[in-house]
Formats: sequence, structure tokens, C-alpha cells
Amino acid sequence: MHGNRRHIPEATKQQWVIMSTHMSPTALAQATHMNLRTVNRVLRLSHLTGSVVRRPLESGCPRLFTAVDVSMSESGLQC
Repeated sequence: MHGNRRHIPEATKQQWVIMSTHMSPTALAQATHMNLRTVNRVLRLSHLTGSVVRRPLESGCPRLFTAVDVSMSESGLQC
């Protein structure tokens, strides 16, 4: 991985979208001291989804049960 990663607040990204109506992505990247690729990714995401951040549909990983897990859970549920 190249360079240092840092968190960019959602409000800042929304401001980039507003500024992009008056500036080119290159000028926007120079004015904000950000990488052009970062600016382009935020603008593309905004145009595709209407949001400047990606949020998962569900948090966490789906649970994968083994046959043993299923049989133990079924036996615990029976009265």
C-alpha cells in the first residue's frame, strides 16, 4: 500500500461535491491538498449513489453454521 491513509470526514467530502460544480477535479485536488484519485473516487461515488460514503447493507460477516452447530441449536430449542 502506498502513502499514508487518513480519515476524511463525510462533511468534507460533501463539500468537494459542491465545489466540483465550479472547479475541475484537478483544481479541486490541488486546492484541498488531496490526491486526484481520492477526489475522483468521492465524486464518482456521489454521482453513482448520491452519497459520498459507502455503508454496508448489514454490519458484520454472515454467520456460517456447520452441521454440528445446526444440530446443537435444534436440540437446544426442543422442549
